[in-house]
Amino acid sequence: MIAKFFSSEARGNTPLWLVFWFYGVLVSHACFGAILFFYRALETSTVAVLLAGFILYTAWIMRSVWVNAFNVANETYGHLARYLTVVWALNAVLV
Repeated sequence: MIAKFFSSEARGNTPLWLVFWFYGVLVSHACFGAILFFYRALETSTVAVLLAGFILYTAWIMRSVWVNAFNVANETYGHLARYLTVVWALNAVLV
């Protein structure tokens, strides 16, 4: 799985709209919302594991958006997706 993650075969096969809007926005918000919802009900170690998993998922999404950015008809959307991914990463680090 890790070899496929870094291989050239894993690049640009997924439509950008799917990676950006579904996996990047919808699923990320749902996962983080679930973490916030269960924050007080779970033990600290469990919340830490969930947050670590969310960080790994976010890293995977940012990479996926980056490599699939130009899998669109209009290249402007690819540049915009990459720009927003950089801003997203900076925001995540600063928060």
